[in-house]
Amino acid sequence: MTSHSKIEQAALQLFGERGYDSTSTLLIAKSAGVSEALLFKYFQSKEKLFEYLIKQGFRRIVEANRGILTEQNPRVLIENVIDLPYKLVHDEPDFWKMQDKEFNRPLVQKYFQRFMSPIDNLLQQAFKDVGADDAEMTTQLLLLIIQSLWRNLLYEHDPHLQKLGDHLKRTYLQRTPAK
Repeated sequence: MTSHSKIEQAALQLFGERGYDSTSTLLIAKSAGVSEALLFKYFQSKEKLFEYLIKQGFRRIVEANRGILTEQNPRVLIENVIDLPYKLVHDEPDFWKMQDKEFNRPLVQKYFQRFMSPIDNLLQQAFKDVGADDAEMTTQLLLLIIQSLWRNLLYEHDPHLQKLGDHLKRTYLQRTPAK
């Protein structure tokens, strides 16, 4: 692993555990096993390191989940969106903990909205396609549940959370007739 990668991993973990304000560049460098000078050589400042982590994290997530956005079957799209928090937390737990802890920062909100906006629109269309009574409200309710589920998956180790996705699929797809 390169020094750059070690700094990234250490920063992700520490920002996720402690938050941005409670994490110093010295602590990140020590945790990564590099000098603070090397951290500054790569990233210039803690703020630029944080910005880099947010941008790269969302870039990785969008690339890894691009297939969701191209799904043509509306029922499969709905299932994929319900599965998304499980996949995201499993694949990138440190990134999502950091993102959750720093959600009030405008940069984080900007990238989160960029990520969610197409999902919102596609999900709404999928609910229209399967004949949901109120596709807009159904979408908003499901996304609210998914956001809560995602946050709980980050911190809770309740076995019922794993079963909740299957329950959501049954609930949301039972209401809608298969076309």
